[in-house]
Amino acid sequence: MRRFCPSLTDLQAFEVAARHSSFTRAAQELCVTQGAVSKQVKHLEDFVGVQLFLRIRQGLVLTEAGQAYLKKIQAGLGQIEAATVELMAHQGRGGTLHLTCMPTFGARWLIPRLAAFMRLRPDIHVEFLPHRQGYDFSTPELDAAVRFGEGIWPGSGADYIVGRDVVPVCSPRLIPHEGAQAAELLDYPLLHHTSALEGWLDWLEQAGCDTRRAREGARFDQYALLSQAAAAGFGIALVPRCLIGDELVDGTLVVPVQLPIRARQGYYLCYPEQKAGLPMLQAFRAWLMEVSLAAEPRLDAESHAEPATPAPAGALVLRPGAAT
Repeated sequence: MRRFCPSLTDLQAFEVAARHSSFTRAAQELCVTQGAVSKQVKHLEDFVGVQLFLRIRQGLVLTEAGQAYLKKIQAGLGQIEAATVELMAHQGRGGTLHLTCMPTFGARWLIPRLAAFMRLRPDIHVEFLPHRQGYDFSTPELDAAVRFGEGIWPGSGADYIVGRDVVPVCSPRLIPHEGAQAAELLDYPLLHHTSALEGWLDWLEQAGCDTRRAREGARFDQYALLSQAAAAGFGIALVPRCLIGDELVDGTLVVPVQLPIRARQGYYLCYPEQKAGLPMLQAFRAWLMEVSLAAEPRLDAESHAEPATPAPAGALVLRPGAAT
């Protein structure tokens, strides 16, 4: 189907003329005559049926319609230019994978491992977009996002990475030894992550403990803050083991109770269904699934719910349900 779109030459002439408020200066930038630019802009106005400029003695002034059109045209031309530069730079091989990631997970788990992917696929560059864009797959440049939840996001693929292996942690000054009983943790303040407020309730239920105080205590919106609060002696925090490896090694945090308890939430690689077949995403996904299995082996029960080997390249896992 033929697209209803004006010529790229006319759009470029309009954009440059709008930036300079002058056909003459636009002609100088485009290395054409002033008359050619004027003709191209007039051709664009005839095509859309809307006046884009007011021609006055002092120069050009955008109409209200022209101002609104310019903002959208500049964004589109920028995307075309970026895509062309990327294609020329990579000569059709690899490219840039645009990703968003939860800040703590990115800093503590993904970034330290990402150098291995870069060595494996030097033709693919991973670019991190602002985290706030990670829940809006309508953004055309966003290819995938690392999200935290139960793996239910309608319309997107969701592959479990790590994070459901959670442990209670605290400062060694609070509980100086391992091997405490689960019920003993209720003698101390419980610390919570704002996105996992059912975490302590689930953990205490699985540990066979009283759950009446499960929702009491201070709340933090990042696991980095939560683990720091635990290290400072604020109380006992429930944190994915994958995020605190360094603290457990250097003794900043200790795990007073060792129980193989799995949380309902974890970190997932999510991607829009229309991009599931993107070669760069397939390569990154296959690598990430292999690394995640090595970092957090699945329990037998989990291996039935979630495959212990990566799904075939390009396979899309859709999970119906309400967004969390």
